[in-house]
Amino acid sequence: MTADRALEELLDVSEDIGAAVLFDRDGEILAASLGDETARTIAGVAGAMLSYAEALRSEAGVARLEALTDEGGVFVLREGDRAAVAVTGTDPVAGLVSHDLRACLRNCARPTREKARATS
Repeated sequence: MTADRALEELLDVSEDIGAAVLFDRDGEILAASLGDETARTIAGVAGAMLSYAEALRSEAGVARLEALTDEGGVFVLREGDRAAVAVTGTDPVAGLVSHDLRACLRNCARPTREKARATS
């Protein structure tokens, strides 16, 4: 599935997520529900947050970050070489947001049937 399609499905199924950006380890935008410049800025900040969090830990890498305020939340989730950052409204169901982001990242990493046939 393409990253654009995975993001579209994410926004369709998640009641909590208002905007999201999918990006790779190098900060390249894979898909975004925001404008290009805003998406690049958000991906850069989210990538820096993940890097800083990993620098604080000596063992396992960081897979998820959450920041919640009275006005909404920001969720950053990494799976392999891809990551997603999402903005929510107030009182998001954190576990569900994380689940939806993880499913989105797995969906965009999964080859489409056409790609699978082409490589067979």
